[in-house]
Amino acid sequence: MKKLIAFVLLLPMIAAAELLPEALGEFERKAMEASRPAEADLYREFGFEQSETARYVAPDGSAVQITASRFADDTGAFSAFQWTQPERGEVVPFGERAVKDGDRTLIHFGNYLVEMRGAQPLDDNVELMLTYLPRVRMTPDPPLVEHVPDDGLIAHSQRHVLGPVGLQKLAPEVPPSVAAFRFGTEAQFARYQTPAGELRLILFGYPSPQIARGQIEEFNKLDSGVAKRVRSMIAFVASPASPDEAERLLAKVQYSVEVTMTPQERPGRHDNLGNLVLDIVLLCVVLASLMIVGGLLVAGARIMAGRYAPSSIFATHDESDMTRLDIDNLPKL
Repeated sequence: MKKLIAFVLLLPMIAAAELLPEALGEFERKAMEASRPAEADLYREFGFEQSETARYVAPDGSAVQITASRFADDTGAFSAFQWTQPERGEVVPFGERAVKDGDRTLIHFGNYLVEMRGAQPLDDNVELMLTYLPRVRMTPDPPLVEHVPDDGLIAHSQRHVLGPVGLQKLAPEVPPSVAAFRFGTEAQFARYQTPAGELRLILFGYPSPQIARGQIEEFNKLDSGVAKRVRSMIAFVASPASPDEAERLLAKVQYSVEVTMTPQERPGRHDNLGNLVLDIVLLCVVLASLMIVGGLLVAGARIMAGRYAPSSIFATHDESDMTRLDIDNLPKL
């Protein structure tokens, strides 16, 4: 009995734990299990929460295996997408971004990373699956991505870094104490092809220009690269084969602010002072006319009531019914 009660109490939690639907069009779910990422330390930096793997089979025998991983926020899923995306692939219109390489499709949608291997379900069914995902949180992409130079960038080489584990894998030349992730630092890694060979650029983003100004001194102490501060960012080229090419690459890192002007609305009638005064005068004339007409109506109604219904409350009363102060006849002091 106790086991039954415990099962009933845990049933809502079990149902809430399911990330993937029971069917994808003609594909039916045959098996499902919880899964864990291979690089647990790296995914922990991404804010990994939960992952499920399910196998779907169609009536014709074709099958697809889908793994859905949920992260704490959109940034973590974006980072996981960049770290697991294939070096070559075709961009497909799923979620926020998706890449297909052979029978493998990787999708980033909000705080989810979805991987499909095998037969490709219909596009509409894939989109329905994404809308089925529970607790989806959508936020903008990390702002550092907008400041990564495009000239010479190697396709699919970008990686978003959220902690020391990711930094150690990509740029061990930079100690975590210099990167200072304790400030909430994020970094964007990219590889570039230059005439002197391949260069590795790491763009660090700090909460304020003051923090970046303090950290650039630590970067300048490193002998393993060249650094440059741009407002609240620090660009670092690790172990460059050519110092000149490194300087050229750093010069491409610029901080651009996009200012959106509020569209000017068409001027209204009351934006002109003369029209405003004229409208006020017209309003006063209308109100005065209404007062005069209203007074005439009330007076006429009372006169008519006094003639035809003298006992009604609307009838006028005789002058004798009025109370007079008779101030003129007061005795003189």
